[in-house]
Amino acid sequence: MKKLIVVIGVLSLALVAAPVLAQAPKPEAKQGAPAAKPIVLTITGKIVKDGQNYIIQGQKPPELFTILNSDPSVLDTLVKIGKTVTIEAVSVMGDNVNIQKIDGKPYKEAK
Repeated sequence: MKKLIVVIGVLSLALVAAPVLAQAPKPEAKQGAPAAKPIVLTITGKIVKDGQNYIIQGQKPPELFTILNSDPSVLDTLVKIGKTVTIEAVSVMGDNVNIQKIDGKPYKEAK
């Protein structure tokens, strides 16, 4: 008999709690959420050309980065001399970057 009373008590508690839980506020989708903050990288390395693409052979960090905002008039000179430069860039997606500065000088892409 005690087991029956316990079972009835548990079932009645479940019947009372279910509607209350069903009415709990639901998380709303964020509208107009701000975009992720861009990742700024400082890369020390050399610029090389691979077909039509310009690549940064990073020494620090030791990684290859594809330059998306290439300006051949600037980058071809760096490819020819093979000089190690310090580049400030913004990561666009993964290892694709847009250059902001080369050796502290503002970089403007070709239009």
